[in-house]
Amino acid sequence: MVNVTNSATSCYDSFTDAMAKATDGRITDAPNNSRAAVADPRLVAQLNSPTATSGSTKGVTGGSTGTAALAPISIMYKNADYGGDSLIYQGDFDCSGPTDQPDYWVELIQPGWNDEIGSYRAYRNCWLSLFEHRGWTGGSIGYAGNRTDLGILDDKASSIRWS
Repeated sequence: MVNVTNSATSCYDSFTDAMAKATDGRITDAPNNSRAAVADPRLVAQLNSPTATSGSTKGVTGGSTGTAALAPISIMYKNADYGGDSLIYQGDFDCSGPTDQPDYWVELIQPGWNDEIGSYRAYRNCWLSLFEHRGWTGGSIGYAGNRTDLGILDDKASSIRWS
């Protein structure tokens, strides 16, 4: 897991543990399989409402710009179709929407993730764009909320912008 606000990186033994930490303890019952998690509509709703708690749908609105709470903004997967290892990026606010003004940005400096992403799913009103090289240069794919296949950037992304 990577906190994009302060660059803190942590590893966990299970996806359930990582999700509990990524949501500051608000979601403790996420599936342990990250591929199953991305397909779980209850979990997706919770991730899009960072104030929601485990088993609760109270306050789930599909995301609301400006909410301040530490929670995932995307989950990256090593393989297409949300397969393989996963990496959670977390931030402390929802994305604002305009793609010409990114809310978060990061170069893929995490060991084992540069040129390794095969798919992703974004949360909290975020869309993301991937770039071939560090510094947001080279080839890129446009902003989207999720991609099951990265096409020309499969296993070639080195930096990300969320908006």
